[in-house]
Amino acid sequence: MRILNKKMLSSAAAVAMFAAMPTGAFAFDAVNWVWDNEVTGGTDIDITVEADLVPTGLTQVEKLQVQIGDVSATSTVSGITNNQPAGDGAGVGTFSETFTFETDLNQEVAGNDPILPAGPIEQNGITASFDGGSTNENEFGPNMSGELTELTFSVEGTVTVDPADSLDAEVELPSIDSAATAVGNNQSINSDVATLLHDGQFLLDTNGRDVAFDEIDAVGAIAAIGLGSAFADNSHTAFAVGATALAVTGTIAKAEVDSTSEVSDILNARVDSAATSVGNNVSVNVNADGTPEGDSVLIADMTQFALADISASSSVSGVTVNNYTNLAAVNPLVGSSATAVGNNVSINVGNVGDL
Repeated sequence: MRILNKKMLSSAAAVAMFAAMPTGAFAFDAVNWVWDNEVTGGTDIDITVEADLVPTGLTQVEKLQVQIGDVSATSTVSGITNNQPAGDGAGVGTFSETFTFETDLNQEVAGNDPILPAGPIEQNGITASFDGGSTNENEFGPNMSGELTELTFSVEGTVTVDPADSLDAEVELPSIDSAATAVGNNQSINSDVATLLHDGQFLLDTNGRDVAFDEIDAVGAIAAIGLGSAFADNSHTAFAVGATALAVTGTIAKAEVDSTSEVSDILNARVDSAATSVGNNVSVNVNADGTPEGDSVLIADMTQFALADISASSSVSGVTVNNYTNLAAVNPLVGSSATAVGNNVSINVGNVGDL
């Protein structure tokens, strides 16, 4: 006969303590909402809301999702090289250069005679000037046929480089997408008729334990919660209360939901990196295709329980782009986003076809 430890017994006792009075089991758990509002003052306000709906159909869902354990996703991209033809690219630049020429002067000179500067000459945004020079009777020129003559010129200005040898980033820059998505429990419902929804999502992990209390005991504890729900009007609520008790007593532990996207060492490519981690997620759209207003009916009882550490990380490094024009057309050149969500519910009722 299996012997449970004190921790297990205390967890089961906590579940029983939170359970409601014994009732019969329901095929669809009972959900009763009652609002009592009493206002005493000098003004009495009576508001009556009546609805006469004749839906053409019915979507009824009773569902329980339980994720036990860690969920992880990783996307890694590195070392992508896109070699482009060499070129100066396009754009406007400035320059300033000085040139010195040496030549022969085939004429007898006495001493060292200076040559006076001349200029400058300016045309089309470029300025050129002769800075002067000199002759030296004691040295021969490059051709060894006459005295050495040195001439110095300076050129400066602004020039526009022809972009014909560069590539249009909007058309020719490739794209690298890296995405990592980790989800514990996920549900999406789209209906064009009246919808009744009883939904439960639970995310947790088994706890580290010694020989006297292994993972089978944790599974037994979860089963005890399910059995205890037969004595409550709403099994999902009982499950959540019981799971909370198990968390308090240390029978169950946090799950790890994490996603990582890493991109590095990219040459000549646009980069988009995204990491998303979600514990429990529900999306419900009723009358999503714009059917008659009489079908826009939603009655929902939703329970989400997440005992988890949820994290998302996106990193991008070492992105280099060269020889491309029109980079503004691909703004942003690098996109990086990380999203971590514990419990999320999205509900749209009515004509949401344009959302």
